[in-house]
Amino acid sequence: MIQTGDRFSARDLRQSVDEVVGAGLGAHIAHDKKGALFAVADIVFDMLECTPDGYATKMIECYDDIKSSAVNLDKQLRDNGYRTTYKFSYNYFVPGLTSDQIVRDAYRLEYFKNLSSMVRARAGHKKQFEQFFQDAFRVSYYYAQYLWACNPQVCSKLAQELTCPGYENWGQIIGAILGVGFKFHPNDVYEFAIRHINPELSSDAFKARYTEQLKFKDLLMTDYGVDTGCLVLSPESRDKLTRIVTHTDTPYLIQVLRRALGVKSH
Repeated sequence: MIQTGDRFSARDLRQSVDEVVGAGLGAHIAHDKKGALFAVADIVFDMLECTPDGYATKMIECYDDIKSSAVNLDKQLRDNGYRTTYKFSYNYFVPGLTSDQIVRDAYRLEYFKNLSSMVRARAGHKKQFEQFFQDAFRVSYYYAQYLWACNPQVCSKLAQELTCPGYENWGQIIGAILGVGFKFHPNDVYEFAIRHINPELSSDAFKARYTEQLKFKDLLMTDYGVDTGCLVLSPESRDKLTRIVTHTDTPYLIQVLRRALGVKSH
């Protein structure tokens, strides 16, 4: 298990995830007849009767037809004849890992993040119970830090927002890991992990943000036949996508020329 101050590799990271998964948390949880019910898509299941790997499999199967909404969006635009050098997906540098591994590991860790708010310690097991979740949280953060350290130019802003996080930020950390695994653009990972699921966001503010995203998604599908999938798009991405589908973006040949000259284009 990686400890504070350790230098570690991707192999050490994945080994630590395996250790968390295999640590036998069940022995420290108080039995509850009500279970720990969790809903994903149209399925409701008891988290205590599901393993972390089983949970990851359920989550992945929910979106098995579209492994990355960002990659799929780029493909839709090409297939529909839109010409742009811009990509809504991003190929992160993830040495020692694959995108599929990152997504599965993120969901395995998310299992414990969700379970932590559903269960309590068995009598006499409080210390082991708390230590387990501390380890799971710490490994989640190290996982995110590894990905950010490998991609400093595009992840520095995200990393700065989650410096010294607490349990309340666990969902944001998992969201950031998933964003990299699903190859979402850095702007959109930031939008989701920092702004969209921020624990300080009020219920009304979250609903407003969600409604805004859904309205844009419905508009793109209805008017242009473009499906943004599960993407939570940043204002920059929504503006860019709007210009692409309405043919008001910078002419394609100029985009190509700018790219050839190394000129940053939005």
